[in-house]
Amino acid sequence: MDFETLIGDEQDGLTRRLAAVLGGDFGAAEDLRQEALVRAWETLPRAIDRAGQRAWLHRTASNLAVDELRRRARRLALPLDQAVEPSVDGVQEPDAAREALSRLNAHERFLLLLRFDAGFAHAEIARLLAISEDATRKRVARARAAFIAAYREGRADPQPLILLFSHGERPEAYVGWLERAGARVRKAATPNERELALADGAVFTGGVNDLHSCVYHEAPRMLRGTLDLQRDRADVAVVSALVALDLPFVGVCRGHQLLNIVCGGSLYQDVEADGATRHSHDVGSHRLRIHAGSTTRSLLGRTAEVHSEHHQAVRRLGRKLRVAAGSPDGLIETVEHTDRQFMLGLQWHPETDPDGVGAPVAQALVDAASRRPA
Repeated sequence: MDFETLIGDEQDGLTRRLAAVLGGDFGAAEDLRQEALVRAWETLPRAIDRAGQRAWLHRTASNLAVDELRRRARRLALPLDQAVEPSVDGVQEPDAAREALSRLNAHERFLLLLRFDAGFAHAEIARLLAISEDATRKRVARARAAFIAAYREGRADPQPLILLFSHGERPEAYVGWLERAGARVRKAATPNERELALADGAVFTGGVNDLHSCVYHEAPRMLRGTLDLQRDRADVAVVSALVALDLPFVGVCRGHQLLNIVCGGSLYQDVEADGATRHSHDVGSHRLRIHAGSTTRSLLGRTAEVHSEHHQAVRRLGRKLRVAAGSPDGLIETVEHTDRQFMLGLQWHPETDPDGVGAPVAQALVDAASRRPA
């Protein structure tokens, strides 16, 4: 069977198959079909039979579709210089981003566009530049640092930008708590890499629904609220990105539990039913016993009265986390990341006492965000 006959017989089927994989995107399917045919022209084994050639062609097309889906999953929802919302005084933040990009050299801009706009993996950029993947990572990191430095220098508002991730639990209280400390707050639902790159810090709030226990590899036993595993996995991905970026971070209640899970820890699904305590923590205030040598001790002293609303708590402590404070009945109430500049998990609610016990926490976050290097 000659090559032209094979192509004539298979190209329509290839296009339909690729479009199905890509969710009906026939434009992209035709592009990938053409790439598959080019690869077939160059490397298809001519000696194998028709069935083998057909299988080779469809396997190559499927691999191209998978690569495209992975690229789309990594791709920014917004380019680095595209508008999101205006900053204070009517000055558009994206103007500062565009100006920052224009101040980079051509190679730095090229790397950033490939990595963050086009969604190329480091390995793909390495092949394009004919350098090692490790060298590519270093070049991309330097370009990103240059962009962030230029952006911060040209930004109209000197206040640190704190991203607030909330699932509806009193977001206004968190905004007021952070603004009192001098932060500029942006509510973020589903962040893209641009937002994370331009932010100076982040807060993940509590929520009314429990985290699905599958995210810490347990079957549900005593979970409350409406479970949403897809949402919880997305939240785990967000906190994982914050940890990887070393972004100054405070996780409150649910955010505290997410930080522990991201670091490999687990939760009591119900502190009373699991035997962790005889006392309900559903709502009310209690004292903190704060450990010596912790960041929390330097902020709050030896003890503090805090408000909490939870029936779950840290069970197995995550890697590179240390316990900074506990409740009188022995539950872990505060954790600190030992390998990041400022990263706290609070099982209690600082936003309910913004002028009291919450004030030094917000100020410490804002201070860390203000001095964060690019």
